[in-house]
Amino acid sequence: MRTIADHYFSSCLDYLETLGLNSQRVLSAINFNEYINKQAQQLAPRISLASYNALLDYAQQTLNEPLFGFKLGQQIRIADFGVLGYLVESSNNLASATSALLNYDSLVADIGKAQFEQQNELAITRWLPDPSCSPQVILRNMTAWVSATRQLLNPKLSPTAIYFTQPWPSTEQNILANWFNCPIKTNAQYNQISFPSSYLTLPFKTDNTQINIALKQVSEQQLSRFKSQQLLTEKINHLLMAKNALNDCSLIRIASALNMTARTVQRHLKQEKTSFANLLESERKRRLLLTIGKYPLSVIAIKLGFNDQSSFNRAFKRWYGYSPLYYLKNKSML
Repeated sequence: MRTIADHYFSSCLDYLETLGLNSQRVLSAINFNEYINKQAQQLAPRISLASYNALLDYAQQTLNEPLFGFKLGQQIRIADFGVLGYLVESSNNLASATSALLNYDSLVADIGKAQFEQQNELAITRWLPDPSCSPQVILRNMTAWVSATRQLLNPKLSPTAIYFTQPWPSTEQNILANWFNCPIKTNAQYNQISFPSSYLTLPFKTDNTQINIALKQVSEQQLSRFKSQQLLTEKINHLLMAKNALNDCSLIRIASALNMTARTVQRHLKQEKTSFANLLESERKRRLLLTIGKYPLSVIAIKLGFNDQSSFNRAFKRWYGYSPLYYLKNKSML
């Protein structure tokens, strides 16, 4: 099950309180009872993605604010990230802070996968959200990253460009562009932030090496405990999402990455009522929705790990009942 840390969820309620919405009434409105259940079971304070989606969507509708996740992300406090926030804050520059984000992001929210790469003079931080993440969740995440960076470096710092997979209307795009102070690209393949590579070496005002070392140890301990509680399904989903392409993505390779045998992986997945084939198919469908119409079908077939386009065509028809060419010609009516 995809989850977020309790403190990250509670920070949403804190913000809603400042807007005049009573926390208990909000939780009641979304039929939330996880606090009661967790207290009774003495479980770690994690909140389901379903409840997080429900909270942000309820706020967006109640406040009639299409960019609620963006407004929420602007209000982020370093403390809202918990131990990861303090680890980032004590880093010496953006490069080490980004490394902490990549390694420990799941301590805050196990609802997506963060990636980082450099392309010449550009640095790119990319987020691959779980398919069930609402647009408001994605908005908050992307905005919070930039807001936190500005708090630690310079409030006037601006990315080179922000990319959203969501097709935001021009009115919303203008609002986003004004705050981010950079071009906003929608209908993109990924949700990502591009910025000059030179930002990576800008020193943090809060740099504290000794505290950073101690917090890394705490983060490692928490991450180890968290991973031990994860279902194998979740671990495999994260591995699949982290891959740039799904070619050569087999059960044997995934099992090896997990230091398990293929037979053991199959047995555990059966206990979790799924299979590697089902997980791979779900990841293929997720990526397909992000790439169809943006790349030639032959390229998409390779990216999704099919041996040839005819195999991809057959899978597409099995999933949706029609061919990919039919979809492209008639998608406005489907």
